[in-house]
Amino acid sequence: MTDIVIDSEVSNKIFNTEKSTYEKTPIFFGEQPGFYDSINRVHPELWKIYKTLKTLDWDEVEFDFSTCNTEFKTCSRDIYDAMIKTIAWQWEADTVASRCFVPIMAPFVTSSEVWTGYGRIMDNENLHALTYSEIVRLSFDDPSDVFKEITKVKEAHERMRVVGSIFSKLYELSHKYALGQISYSQELYEYVILGLIANYALERIQFMASFAVTFSICNTGLFQPIGMAVQKIAQDEYEIHAKFGQEILKVELATERGKKALENLRPTIISLLDEIVTSELTWLETILPDGKQLPGGTLQTFQNWTRFVAYPVYYLLGLENQSQHTLVQKNPLSFMNEWIRISDTQRSPQEQDSNQYKVGIVNQVLSSKIYQFDRPSNSRILGK
Repeated sequence: MTDIVIDSEVSNKIFNTEKSTYEKTPIFFGEQPGFYDSINRVHPELWKIYKTLKTLDWDEVEFDFSTCNTEFKTCSRDIYDAMIKTIAWQWEADTVASRCFVPIMAPFVTSSEVWTGYGRIMDNENLHALTYSEIVRLSFDDPSDVFKEITKVKEAHERMRVVGSIFSKLYELSHKYALGQISYSQELYEYVILGLIANYALERIQFMASFAVTFSICNTGLFQPIGMAVQKIAQDEYEIHAKFGQEILKVELATERGKKALENLRPTIISLLDEIVTSELTWLETILPDGKQLPGGTLQTFQNWTRFVAYPVYYLLGLENQSQHTLVQKNPLSFMNEWIRISDTQRSPQEQDSNQYKVGIVNQVLSSKIYQFDRPSNSRILGK
């Protein structure tokens, strides 16, 4: 066995005692991190998004999926297949997001706000993946059989190919960088930008496209516990994850190295986004073959929804007129507003569980002052 040598010196990769850039720490490739810093808010918008995610916390066991057991047995085969295939992809994608992106980006991140946000988002993605696992565990008599069925949905794995290939390459580069085998370069920075865009497209295009299938079915009244759980997931993805990634891209692409990266990567980014959109359009053809429809619309309608949710990604990067796809700027699935904008729908707790709540939003700023209140008489309490 090799002897373990304990160095008396602590590497500045563990804690940088000589850090001098707290007031202007960049998101990526700054000095090695020192103190966790909430004094110098270099990126206050990112901190605000992180804090919002804390208020949206929830748990995968909040919903009783066992009521979906009978519905899976009695619904049409088309609805069953659509739900199973969609759950398969969402489960896989959230698993990838929970395990890959933060470990990949960790060696590059030097911002306290971003590191804190990424940590919370990774935990949130764990929750999403566990929720899909709970759906399968509680919705079927023999979940192991359904689990085997889900693992064989090859079309779902194909949807992750484009983003997965970017993550795989960046995983290799980030570990080489962490080990000191490669140094900072504009080329390495540009691959980080490409990873950010791939992750943003996963959350803003692919997840949003997938939610439309789930919600079109739940909108009929079927699978309501699944719909409510996925609605919480959609809220996290739409209001937090995608927004966090979007804000990071805005910050980085406003820098000189970011502008240079966007210019150098333009053809690659267009190809990346177009391929992601193509994979989603092709996926929908497996869900709705031979003229079949979902309750919310036709194949064309759902494909237009994909083109609709893709538009903001292209627009952010100034590429909205350079796609091979005809992007859509008007929502073709009006029912999605109700499902995505969770606070717009008021549910009675007497009728079903509520998924509309926030935690930790009461800010106590009480002083030592004592307030005097009149004590009402019994007659006033009873309304006499």
